[in-house]
Amino acid sequence: MAGAARLATWTWLAPAILLISGCVRKAPPDPHVITLWQPFGATEQAPLDHLVAAFERSHPGIRVHMSYASNDLTSSQKLFLAIAGGVAPDVTFVDGQQLSEWAARGALADLSEPFAHSGLQADGFWRPRWQESTFQGHVYALPWGADPNFAFVWNKDLFRKAGLDPETPPRTLDDLDRLNDRLTIRDPQGNITQLGIDPMEWTGANCLFTWGYAFGGSFYSEPDATHPLGTVTADNPKIVAALEWLAKFGRKYDVRKVRAFTEATVGSGNTPFYAGKAAMRLLHVAQIKDLKKYAPTMDIGIGLIPAPLDGEYPNGWIGGWSLAVPRSKMVRPEAFEFIKWMCTSDEATEIESSELEQFPAYRKAPVFERVRKDPVRGVFYQILANSKHVRTLMPVQGYYMERLGRAMDEVLYGGADPRRSLAAARMDVSKRLQSVADELAQHAEAR
Repeated sequence: MAGAARLATWTWLAPAILLISGCVRKAPPDPHVITLWQPFGATEQAPLDHLVAAFERSHPGIRVHMSYASNDLTSSQKLFLAIAGGVAPDVTFVDGQQLSEWAARGALADLSEPFAHSGLQADGFWRPRWQESTFQGHVYALPWGADPNFAFVWNKDLFRKAGLDPETPPRTLDDLDRLNDRLTIRDPQGNITQLGIDPMEWTGANCLFTWGYAFGGSFYSEPDATHPLGTVTADNPKIVAALEWLAKFGRKYDVRKVRAFTEATVGSGNTPFYAGKAAMRLLHVAQIKDLKKYAPTMDIGIGLIPAPLDGEYPNGWIGGWSLAVPRSKMVRPEAFEFIKWMCTSDEATEIESSELEQFPAYRKAPVFERVRKDPVRGVFYQILANSKHVRTLMPVQGYYMERLGRAMDEVLYGGADPRRSLAAARMDVSKRLQSVADELAQHAEAR
């Protein structure tokens, strides 16, 4: 229902953005103030304040007014309404997976011209993140962060207790399945008391993207003359194989008992891995600080996600936030300077790395010289340097993720056939993609 509500809102707002944003009479902007909307929570507020303060110190006479605007990775109703009303901020954060859809719907300003005069080059950014910041050959944002998804970590003490070599993590999925058998413990009633790994810990579409790419699959094909927005390939044989593997795991360990075990405690500090009750997990780069906080004495190993012998290794996919200008606003030089500084300056990328504990999307940032040598963050650097994947580059990303999540639930909890569920998802998303293509063609004709 929530997805349908978001879709209804977006469907209603899209024509408003395309037609109204160019017609609203706007008050002249204050040349000394940039307005910025950000979607982050309280824990990120202090680093963001430090970033803004550092920019203002290096750019005397320019002030940044920062406000919160929620973003659920599918829509941002506050922003869309502001664009339609001509009162949008000068700069907004946009998640990489959202950009093609927002650009296709006319929500973002074209930054191709200021980028061309900026002195920056596309190859200065990690390639997957640069791809997520462009649409149909135009630049709509500069990439800010780069999230390598995911590293593989294991508890060496639990390996030792099970009689396993703590210095030999699984390399293949056969290895992982074998270790799961050794490391999963049940009570006499069959309830899990210790788990090897929950491969579905990152739920829904993110789970399938992770293992689908490990299997060597593809979720979409690039645009061509026949399909200008690309082609949906949700039932690619390798993606089907990944979901079949997840389904086999769910049957063997009983996915409901796995969920009961992993969700028995509340709070990020009480996850089974931090509590020493799960031997392995997939770790996001932002969780390094949680590992230090909640399991500071744990003897861990860290490496790359296992893959099938005929899969992709090393593997992973890259996400992250970008900075853009809403379409109802002029691309002010001060605003683009702020975006450029946030995404590429030594000072901003250092704060992003040290205080937000995430990687910059600007691969030339000096912080990477230090990151590469770090025993933990260096593994994430390997993923970032080797991965060529994002979730997709299609203007139906939000709906695609919802449909993949539904297909997974059908298979894992309803016993549906993976191939049929993914084929149904492909057909549904393809219809949605075609409707977007038709709308864009009609809009082009109207102009």
